[in-house]
Amino acid sequence: MVQKKKKTERYEEAVRLRKRGFTYREIAHMVGASKSTISGWFSHETWSQEVTKRNSDRATKENGKRVSLLNKARSNQLMKMYANVRRTAEIEYRHYKKDPLFIAGLSVYLTQGDAESAQNIRFSSSRQPSHRIMIDFACTYLGVPREKIRTWLLLYPAHDPLMCTRSWSSALNIPVHQFGTYHIVPGKNTTKRLRFGVGNTIIGGAVLKYTLNVWIEILQQDLKS
Repeated sequence: MVQKKKKTERYEEAVRLRKRGFTYREIAHMVGASKSTISGWFSHETWSQEVTKRNSDRATKENGKRVSLLNKARSNQLMKMYANVRRTAEIEYRHYKKDPLFIAGLSVYLTQGDAESAQNIRFSSSRQPSHRIMIDFACTYLGVPREKIRTWLLLYPAHDPLMCTRSWSSALNIPVHQFGTYHIVPGKNTTKRLRFGVGNTIIGGAVLKYTLNVWIEILQQDLKS
């Protein structure tokens, strides 16, 4: 009789707690029963299922708020980081602007480099001297290790890939093993339109690209003044 009364009291307490929105795990801890027991009492009750839905909706909303706060914090951190990068780039520009290679590299990229990607420095040219300037610029002023430079060639069917790769390797002072797989222009035309094809280099790094863009921006302002 005592056990039955105790069970009834636990059940009634569990009902009160459940109607207040507590989870099965929380109720089990508070009334001294197993989670499976609490689930057995309430899982088939319509009103309890509604509590589960409310808890789920609330958790989703709270998670959304947490994600929003995290994104805002990350955004603020990125803004601060890029503000620091810009300040550093402006100082570096004043320091480097009298170096011929620095100005040559900015000019070459301004006219032949990719301006679309915010993540990568992409340079493409059939002129080996221009490509050499850009690579030397990246190594000297952006701190890109020469052994990390990766280049690939765009060729026509009539090109000799090995001969072209050796030519570009010598011109750019980049070992052959740092050249990626060459690409052949598709189509039936086999004319060798360019003597050694087109060299393409991609240097990854959003901060490097941002720095380069700041330098080019200042260069353009200087040219207007």
